[in-house]
Amino acid sequence: MSPEPLNGENERVVTREFVLVTITGIFALIGFSSTLPLVPRFVEGQLDGSKLDVGIAVGIFSISAVLARPLIGRLGDERGRRFIIVWGCGLTAVSVALHSVATSVEMLYAVRLAMGATQGAFFVGTATLVNDLAPPHRRAQATSYFSVAIYTGMAFGPLLGETVERQAGFTWAFIAGGVALLLAAAAGTRLPVRVPSATPPASETASPHDEAATSVATGFGRLVHIEAIWPGVVLFCGIAAFTALNSFMPLYVEEWGLGTAGPVFVVYGLAVLVVRVAGAKLPDRWGTKRAAGLALVGQIAGLLVIGMFPSTLGLYGGALILAVGGSMLYPALLTAAVHGVPTSQRAKATSTFSMAFELSAGVAGPALGLAASFGGNRATFFAAAAFAALGLPLLMRWARARPDRLVPPQASMAAASH
Repeated sequence: MSPEPLNGENERVVTREFVLVTITGIFALIGFSSTLPLVPRFVEGQLDGSKLDVGIAVGIFSISAVLARPLIGRLGDERGRRFIIVWGCGLTAVSVALHSVATSVEMLYAVRLAMGATQGAFFVGTATLVNDLAPPHRRAQATSYFSVAIYTGMAFGPLLGETVERQAGFTWAFIAGGVALLLAAAAGTRLPVRVPSATPPASETASPHDEAATSVATGFGRLVHIEAIWPGVVLFCGIAAFTALNSFMPLYVEEWGLGTAGPVFVVYGLAVLVVRVAGAKLPDRWGTKRAAGLALVGQIAGLLVIGMFPSTLGLYGGALILAVGGSMLYPALLTAAVHGVPTSQRAKATSTFSMAFELSAGVAGPALGLAASFGGNRATFFAAAAFAALGLPLLMRWARARPDRLVPPQASMAAASH
């Protein structure tokens, strides 16, 4: 199959290729997120670990993930998006299944480090390909639609893990997650081979500062894309909410006798999915500053409700507020991270931006574990709200320092009018 150029000139968002990458993402996220409710209980129940051990086990994969991201970004730009998607899913499948053989906290740490080195590849590959395929003025909309994959996986992956674990034990639960990732790798082999273009699409014009920054191929610029750092920093603050939800929700609901975490993940994931699809055009219309700011405020409110009201109503009400508030954060910030970036550097920009996931897990995971040690599992939601609150002044600082890097309000309408 001959390589095809990436030009982003197709005005359609939902194409055959888009559907295929979405299906790949669904299976990949189901496999990866199936471990989320398992790891905390596996550490406490099977390995006799402490709450701090839970926080470390949750976040330790971020060390290897951050170290691997520059290589993943380079491979995605040089070898293509399909290459890192297929190999990332395949290798992550092995490491997820290997969770089941850990007989000590230290062994689990080693497996989590191995998983961290590969799991970012399928995320960077799929997220970059979605932006490659979308018209420049509709990237946030395309990213929102791609949330069908992310939040379907995030909704049903934990449910898969919990269901299999309760029926057959941890070993088969981890193996089930690995099988889902192998299915993602198989679907990924059907994606087209594409060669990134060395220049931005004609509809996007980079500023002189952008050209100077992206042309530097030495030192720090070899490892990261400079212009993707600011949106990544804001994302870093916001996604501490997901660390609290994914890592400590299973322990929180058990501590307060609120059932199991699986249904909460389903409600949260489906709520985000509905908001993302119904409001897919909002991040493009509102611009980076407004969309990201409202998202952070919603996350703060949702986390506070969950922490302040340990009841079924508080749990599900807070999860819904968190879902509605946080649904725009990722599309708004990722669109800004790749704004004006040539396709030949877009995987590096996406990789740099998405380091925030691993850095947040690595910093927020242990920090939330310490909060739980002193104040119980509900304290993790207050700590995560503090992280999200820090994102607001940082967003304002970025808007003042580099206003040209933020997608302006109604960018899609302005672009469509030309």
